[in-house]
Amino acid sequence: MPSRITNKDKSYLRRAIELAEDARRAGNLPIGALIVLDGKIIARGKNSIWRPVYRPGQHAEIETLAAVPIELWDRASEMTLYTTLEPCLMCLGTVLVHRIGRVVFGSIDIHGGATSVFGKMPGAFEDLLHNSEWIGPALPDECDQLSKRVIAMALSHNPKKKVSTLWDLINPDFMDLNTNQKQEDK
Repeated sequence: MPSRITNKDKSYLRRAIELAEDARRAGNLPIGALIVLDGKIIARGKNSIWRPVYRPGQHAEIETLAAVPIELWDRASEMTLYTTLEPCLMCLGTVLVHRIGRVVFGSIDIHGGATSVFGKMPGAFEDLLHNSEWIGPALPDECDQLSKRVIAMALSHNPKKKVSTLWDLINPDFMDLNTNQKQEDK
């Protein structure tokens, strides 16, 4: 994976870190993302899988892609997605079908990061991958701390739950989560 990380890349990743901290303060996993085109931030997103309601697909990258103005999609190959944590497989597929030209991630996700499947995907996805550039870890000193917080938050969310994979951690028991949300709403 190329390692051309510029000072601008680091600056945008630090903005994504701010979004990750916003997600954490809202009770979600601390993961943030943004998309840049022509040196301007055109979309932002943060993890919101737990709050305000449980939506397991609301990853930071997905929220960011959804926020891109529709009239700019014909320039997707010129866009750069910055995210604090290496995208998961779901986000990888979504980024590829949207044809984002460049992805810069701050920290490696050893539990479910997408780069582990590069070279092993169906042909159509490999073809799309060849049209994008993936760079990371681009800011490990700062983003690795967020990654550690993701695990800690997931563990503290349901400490009694039997855990065999990372997904067991971040996918809480629906009943427990809904009960907690109802209590918080009062």
